[in-house]
Amino acid sequence: MPRYDRFSILLHWLMAALLLAQIALGWWMQDIPKDTNGTRAWWFNAHKSMGMVLGLLALVRTAWAARRARVAPVPMGAALQAVARASHGLLYALMLLLPLSGFLGSVFSGYPVRFFGLRLPALAERWDTAKALLSGVHAAAAWGLTALIALHLLAALYHQFIRRDGLLQRMR
Repeated sequence: MPRYDRFSILLHWLMAALLLAQIALGWWMQDIPKDTNGTRAWWFNAHKSMGMVLGLLALVRTAWAARRARVAPVPMGAALQAVARASHGLLYALMLLLPLSGFLGSVFSGYPVRFFGLRLPALAERWDTAKALLSGVHAAAAWGLTALIALHLLAALYHQFIRRDGLLQRMR
């Protein structure tokens, strides 16, 4: 069974762990009440910082995937191959869209954008319409990515326990 290279495997599992943590944080922090002591702002800035890291990792992963030799797909029907290709393409697209929409939404929010406490230069003025649009895109992309991750996990379980085709061995 052909395997992925070590760097691809590292990126896959690192991003999987960070994405799951980021999604959980994103949903959880919505319920933090606005306050004057900065608790909500701290968690939002942590989420934004991690989103920027994930965006950079997604760019690295996309570039690496385009550069490396393709690993032969596991033998399966044409319909399942098409679903696998489409879902992986959507995973990559959403891993890029989520941090981009979050970053740009923050840029247009009128608040400073911070990267682990470091205040980044203001790139634009407050623009409420753009902020609202990008927040909607970010939320929809988060739901989409969550659904695709669930599908990805179910497919891995299907390959491991029903098909028993060794697919998971390629990512170890």
